[in-house]
Amino acid sequence: MNTPNARSTSPSPALRRLSDVTWAWMHDSSAWGYSNAGLIASQGQALLVDTQFTLGATRQLLTAVEEVCPLDAVGTVVSTHQNGDHTWGNQLLPQAEIITSAASAAGGCHEMSPDQLTQLCQSPAEGKALGYVVEHFGHFDFAGVTAIPPTRTFEGREEIKVGSVVVELIDLGAGHSAGDVAVHVPGHRVVCAGDALFSGGHTIVWSGSISGCIRACQILLDTGAEVFVPGHGTLLDRAGVAAIRDQLRAVADAATSYAQRGVPLADAARLIKAAHADTWAHPERLFTQTAAAYTEAGVDGVPSGTWAMVEGMASLTS
Repeated sequence: MNTPNARSTSPSPALRRLSDVTWAWMHDSSAWGYSNAGLIASQGQALLVDTQFTLGATRQLLTAVEEVCPLDAVGTVVSTHQNGDHTWGNQLLPQAEIITSAASAAGGCHEMSPDQLTQLCQSPAEGKALGYVVEHFGHFDFAGVTAIPPTRTFEGREEIKVGSVVVELIDLGAGHSAGDVAVHVPGHRVVCAGDALFSGGHTIVWSGSISGCIRACQILLDTGAEVFVPGHGTLLDRAGVAAIRDQLRAVADAATSYAQRGVPLADAARLIKAAHADTWAHPERLFTQTAAAYTEAGVDGVPSGTWAMVEGMASLTS
């Protein structure tokens, strides 16, 4: 099993069997936008964990799903969070109930729409932040995408059955996003973690809570699972999840120390990048981790919101 230090930038999606009832749709890529998904199928029923960024990518996923079960057997889609690369294919499963946590659903109102992202990517790439967006998202085609919101929410933990398989939905709270969800299959020791886990790339913290990201890693480990499907990158084992947790702790401790000493955020982010980039992809995302630690340390004036985080990341690319 891979630990999160192997970089991959060439998506090669495939549906991989993890147990007799669980599969993972894996891109094995740390690049932006190429998200993994999960499938649980038993006795003529199926649950899909997340869809894809574009309709074309989702159709590719669903073609692979059809090799396991008919599409009309997919009665449930669990959205691990509301980022478009995990939800913008939901419209292709109109028969399915779409479930996420209440916190995740509430965070959806702050998400950029497909049209907005398209317009942004088609704008003249003036300034580092816009250039960063175009570089990472300009090659995706969002034509025809309609963002479909969840149809049901939950809080805490909830068990549902897929055929004979018990599936546990875990509300992880704010961490990567305003509300993250993991899907645990206890009988098979598999967890689909969404972007609570990034394999081979640094975690991005949109929520302003790095402590939430650390806590989510520990909750995932506490399930006792052995195989973890991250939102991006290669499959993880328990050591890989622990490595992500420990990296986040190290960044949080260092950033909190800088905050307490009055080091400006931009300077702290560069120091954090120099010390903690390691070999993982997207070290510029350490800006978001540093900013989250500054927010939790009570520093005034820390930038927040998607565009502020993009500007901060772009500033660390030089």
